[in-house]
Amino acid sequence: MSDWLAYGIAAVLTLPLPFLFVFYFFARKWSKHKWKAIHRTAGFTAPVFVLAVHVLLMVLFERSFFPFILIFLLLLLGVSIITQYKLKEEVQLFRAVRGFWRVSFLLFGLFYVGLSTFGLILRLFFS
Repeated sequence: MSDWLAYGIAAVLTLPLPFLFVFYFFARKWSKHKWKAIHRTAGFTAPVFVLAVHVLLMVLFERSFFPFILIFLLLLLGVSIITQYKLKEEVQLFRAVRGFWRVSFLLFGLFYVGLSTFGLILRLFFS
């Protein structure tokens, strides 16, 4: 049973884009609202993309960048809180974290696509 769990987690971290579309499909069927499904998908798959970027960085550069990823996430949260303070003059922590989570989903999704493309080009032309 633990082998299935390990294989499932490895598959999700290796292929987060198909997991994203499958989760969106189920979220869309469950909520019946397109934007709620998109927001749930972004909220649920953000940590998947963060871990997938970490795995890609480890595979490409044979070094762990996890501390740098954590520092980047903390800086991103700080920017989110400061931005909310500048715009609203009051910090609502739940809103700040939710915005941070959505922005991290977008950034790490782009990082994943960029690193995947970089890895493919590196392996195809320079190995």
